[in-house]
Amino acid sequence: MSTDDRAPREERPDSTGPNARPRDTTIGQTGEGIPDDSGQPVQVDEDEARRIEEKIRAL
Repeated sequence: MSTDDRAPREERPDSTGPNARPRDTTIGQTGEGIPDDSGQPVQVDEDEARRIEEKIRAL
């Protein structure tokens, strides 16, 4: 066990991995508000949205 694991939670860093993101935040665009990463909004035209809706409702 490393000494970092034995430290109280307040004293340990939020993340020690290569991405260095806090452990208690959402992933990507799943949370509320403006995303903090480089994800692009999904573009769907009306015809495609209608086809998707029909497929979902047919389930």
